[in-house]
Amino acid sequence: MVGVLSSEHTATASAAGVHHGAVSQKSLIRLLVTLKWTLWKRSYRKNIGKLVGTILGGLYALGGLVGLVFAFLGATLWSGEGDLFPMIIRGLGALTVLLWFLIPVLAFGLDDTLDPRRFALFPRNGKELQPGLLAAAMLGLPSLFTLVALVIATAFEVLWLVLFGQGVGWIIAALVLLIPANLAGLALCLLLPRAWFAHSASRASSRSGRELGGIIGMLAMFAVIYGFSLGMQKVSEIDVDFVMRWLPTVIDVLTWTPFGALFAVPMDLAEGHMVPALLRLVIGAGTIALTWLWWRRSLDASLTSALTGDASSGTTKVSALVPRFVKPSAFGAMMGKSLRYWRRDTRYLAAIGIYPLIIVFLVAMGMMLPESRSMMLGMVVLMCGISGITLCNEIGFDGPSGWVNITANVPARANLLGRVAAMALLMVPPVIVISVAMPLLYGLPDLIPLVVLASLGTMGTGWGVSVAIGAILPYPASAPGTNPMKDKSASSTNAMLTMTIAMVAVFVPQIPTVGLAIWGLVVGSDLLLLVAGILSLAVGIVAFLVGLRIGVARLTSRYPDLFQKVRDFL
Repeated sequence: MVGVLSSEHTATASAAGVHHGAVSQKSLIRLLVTLKWTLWKRSYRKNIGKLVGTILGGLYALGGLVGLVFAFLGATLWSGEGDLFPMIIRGLGALTVLLWFLIPVLAFGLDDTLDPRRFALFPRNGKELQPGLLAAAMLGLPSLFTLVALVIATAFEVLWLVLFGQGVGWIIAALVLLIPANLAGLALCLLLPRAWFAHSASRASSRSGRELGGIIGMLAMFAVIYGFSLGMQKVSEIDVDFVMRWLPTVIDVLTWTPFGALFAVPMDLAEGHMVPALLRLVIGAGTIALTWLWWRRSLDASLTSALTGDASSGTTKVSALVPRFVKPSAFGAMMGKSLRYWRRDTRYLAAIGIYPLIIVFLVAMGMMLPESRSMMLGMVVLMCGISGITLCNEIGFDGPSGWVNITANVPARANLLGRVAAMALLMVPPVIVISVAMPLLYGLPDLIPLVVLASLGTMGTGWGVSVAIGAILPYPASAPGTNPMKDKSASSTNAMLTMTIAMVAVFVPQIPTVGLAIWGLVVGSDLLLLVAGILSLAVGIVAFLVGLRIGVARLTSRYPDLFQKVRDFL
C-alpha cells in the first residue's frame, strides 16, 4: 500500500513539474539572499545598541562619501591639471580592497551571517552555494557604501578621462574597461572576506585553535589601535615633503599587487600604458579566479568539518587539581581550578592578555613624551586596580558548573580566596617588575616605592571589591571557549552596573592616597611619597579583608539563589 501511494505521489509530482530535492541555481540564490535579508533585519530587534551604532556608522560613512566627492572635485575640476587624480584612484582602490581583507582577518569577533557550517546538513556543495552567498554578501551597509563610493569614483573617472585623457583611442579603451574593472574590484572586495570566513570555519573544528585565533586577533587589533595612537602623537613632526616623495612609489607598488591591480587598469589605459594595463588585468583576473577556488575549497572543507563535531583532540594530560606547592584542601582545589581557567579559558586569557600591550603602549608614550612620564606611571597604578576587578564576575563565569561547588559544600572563604590567590600568583610578580622597571627607564628612581606600593594597594582593593560585588551582583556570562570579542554579557544592564560600582569602589578609597602623592610630587618630598605608598597598601589590605568578609557572608547564605542567576550561559 505504501509503495502504491509513493508511486502515485511521485507520478503526480512529476506531472506537475515538481522534483523533490531539486532546487535551481536561480532559486537557491534567491533563497540565500532572502535568508540574509531576514537575518539582517532580525538582528536589530530588541538590540538598541546595534541600531544606534549602525546609525552612527551610517552618518560617518555619509560624511566620508561627501568628503570623497569634494576630494575628487579638487583633483579634477578645481585643480585644472588633474595630475593627482590617477594616483588618488589607484591608492584608494588598493586601500579599499586591503581593508576589506584585513578587517575580518584581524577582527576575529566578526561573524559571517551565513556561516557555511550551517548548511552542512543540506545536500549542497560549495560550488552550488557560492553564487548565492556572493549575492547575499551585497546585503550589508559596508557593501552598499562601498558600491556608492565606487559609483562616485566611476563618475569622476569618466569626467577625468574626458578632460585629461591622452588621446581618443586610449580614452575609448579606458571607458570600455572602466566599469568591468571597477565591478571586478568590488567583486574582489566581497570575495576576500567570504573566502577568509569560510577558511576560518573549515579549521574551527579545533577548539583550541579557535580560541587561540580569537585572542591573537583581538590582541592584533588592539596593537594596531595603539600603534596608530602612538603615531598620531608625532603627526606634527611628519616631513610632508618626504611623504609626498615616497607616496607615489608606495602606491605604484600596491598597484602591482592583487589589492590594487584592477582599479589601476583604466588609469593605465588613459595614460597610454598598454603593457602595464594588460599585466595588471592578468593579475586582477588571476586573483579573482584563485580566490574563487580558495573559497570553494574552504566551503567544501567547512561543510565536511561541521559534521565531525567540535570536540577537543583528547591529548590533554591529566594532572592533579591541587598545585604541588599548596596543601591539599578546598582552598588548594579552588586555586588549582582557577589556575587552569586562567591558562585554558579564552575569557580569562583575553582579560590578562591585553595588559602587556597596554604596558608597552604606556612605556612608548613616556619615551616619546617625557613630560607625560609621571602620568604614565599613574596609569600603571590605575591598570593594576582595573586588573583586580577582572574577578568581579567569577560566580557568573562558573555558570552551570557552580552547582559542583554547592553540592561539594566548598566553604565560601576557600572558594573566594582560592580564586584571588590564583590571580595573585599570576599578576603580583610582573606588577612588581614593571613598577620597578618603568621608573628606572624613565629616570625617576625616587618614585619606585610609591609606584610599587600603590600598585599593590590598588590591586588589593580591586580584589576586595571583586569578591564582594561578585557575590552580590553576578550575571550570566558566555560559555567557556567563547570568543571574547563576541561576549554578549558585556552589554547587559547587570554587567554595566557591576563594573561601574566596582570602578567607583576601587578608586574612591584611594583618593587620600592620590592627594598625598600629588602633594609629595609638588613639594618634592620623598617622605610624603613613601607615606602615600604605605597608605595605599594599607587601604588595599583593609578593602580586601572587608570585601572578603562581605563576599563570604553573602555566598554562604545565598549561594543557591546566586546560582539560579547564572546557571545558564548566554
